[in-house]
Amino acid sequence: MQKPEIDAYRLFKLLDSSAQGLKECRLIATAFELGVFEALKVPLSADVLAEKLGCDPGLMPHFCEALLNLGLLDRFGEEGSKKEENKQITEKRKSIENAYEAKILNNKEINGSAVYLVSELSATYLLESSPFSQQHYLAERLRNIELWAHLPQILRKGPEIFEKGPFFGEVVQCMAENARCGMLQETVRVVMENVDFGNVKKMLDLGGGHGLYAIAFAKLNENLQAFVFDLPLVTEKTKHFIEKYGASNVDVIPGDFFKDEIGSGYDMIFSSFNPGGKVPILIPKIAEALNPGGIFVTRQVPDEKMKYSPLLSLDWNLWTFEDVKKGGSSYSFENSVPFSEYIEMLENYGLEVFRTLDMMEASRIVFARKIA
Repeated sequence: MQKPEIDAYRLFKLLDSSAQGLKECRLIATAFELGVFEALKVPLSADVLAEKLGCDPGLMPHFCEALLNLGLLDRFGEEGSKKEENKQITEKRKSIENAYEAKILNNKEINGSAVYLVSELSATYLLESSPFSQQHYLAERLRNIELWAHLPQILRKGPEIFEKGPFFGEVVQCMAENARCGMLQETVRVVMENVDFGNVKKMLDLGGGHGLYAIAFAKLNENLQAFVFDLPLVTEKTKHFIEKYGASNVDVIPGDFFKDEIGSGYDMIFSSFNPGGKVPILIPKIAEALNPGGIFVTRQVPDEKMKYSPLLSLDWNLWTFEDVKKGGSSYSFENSVPFSEYIEMLENYGLEVFRTLDMMEASRIVFARKIA
């Protein structure tokens, strides 16, 4: 009859919340894998959805309700008059059809039972046809979870080693999807407000990956010749985006900016969340590549805004590259310095900081001009 001296509630709460997160993650991953969101671009009952996807009809209602609770599905049919239900569905369908050209469904196809439809959240971010689709980001998150599944082996043998080219070649699509959800638009607007773009004839997007920033700048300035510098396997992906958006005044420069020349005669060099964005040895190369009066724009997360998280730091160090040594904290490398220290170093190479602005994602953008 003796109770433990330490209350077990804290342990149970920890274990239950951890398991809950895992269950929700597997729920979303399974819906993605089975094509649930694509199937529910049109309203379907749980039994019809089960038949369409080849799933157990007894489990599917619970599955749909679980997705409903996460805000990823909408449900119609159990409340209100049939006329009002169909009106709600029609209005919902129109919003999706207008945005993503989904197929029109007649009301007669909807029976009297409850039907499910992708929510606005899912329609915006989880449908393949959406311009803001985050399907590659979701796939990348799932790959990261698989890495955690091998945590015992990694702790014994050390971090998994990835090749830089193939790694960045795979994640560049994910990074592009993320950027389009607001970061790209905000950054381009701020740069245009603080740089006299009429005088920018040649620019470099350093470590630009997908190249969407260079493409956006080039679209806003037809007289601009923009270049995206990144690893060869990455720039192959960049070419896809250049072609997709018809950016004829954007080109790529394949290479490793730690080893190779990055070109010269630039009126602006832009760097956003570049892995080398806190590495001092790149500063003289950047300064030399700029014309007198040229602008260097860099965006990173300041160290003072990155609260230490043991879990994130462990996640960061579960993997690495063959010839790169990471720092102890998340998103840092052995040869990196604090962002504030990096900015102070710019003036040592004739780059005078004239504006600093805090941005979304706890990031900071810094503008520096090369002294003529």
